[in-house]
Amino acid sequence: MRALALLLCPLLLLATACAARGPDPADPPHPGAENPCAPGGTPRPPREHVVATTVTPDGQIVDWIPIESQTPDGKIATPPAGPAGPEGASPPPPASPDGAASARSPAAAAVQLGPRGPAGTVPVLRPRRPQCDCLPGYVQQADGSCAALASRCSGEGEMASSKAFTACCPGLTPIASMARVDGACVTTAPDAHLCATCGDGDCGAGENDCNCPGDCGGARP
Repeated sequence: MRALALLLCPLLLLATACAARGPDPADPPHPGAENPCAPGGTPRPPREHVVATTVTPDGQIVDWIPIESQTPDGKIATPPAGPAGPEGASPPPPASPDGAASARSPAAAAVQLGPRGPAGTVPVLRPRRPQCDCLPGYVQQADGSCAALASRCSGEGEMASSKAFTACCPGLTPIASMARVDGACVTTAPDAHLCATCGDGDCGAGENDCNCPGDCGGARP
């Protein structure tokens, strides 16, 4: 009996200590687990005025919003009239090879287009990837994420463009990419701009008398 008590005592002491300590705390959430835009951004707020949400057969999420919510004043332009026949009537639907008029059944349309939203609403596709609002020092990427500006910025004399999701590095000024052709200043890259130090008194890389006349000793015509 004494031997049994000696055997049970350590077990009781261990159980008491475990109960007093309580369960181990859960592991902290992985950085970005609750914020897929971390560390350079925050999730964009959900779209407003959504009255219904549907899913297409391929898994695309569609939000349905009131048609008048597309403009600030709620006024929507009237669509133009469709093509009319000789007497002002709409043309009949195309005929099938056997001569009967072909028509898509509502069921077939629903299979291809997915369920429709309420009357008076229009569909808006929801992006498949998280959309982020970037914090200062970060720039938007094509997939909606935010990358550090230092890793995606263009240096002096380099081109930057919103289409390429690039911006000028800190300390540089975006100026037009221009060159003189037959005595006239011509824009060479309408959809981009040049990153330069225009305004520092030195005619630097990419600067000329067209895009930075103050530094390059010229006056733009």
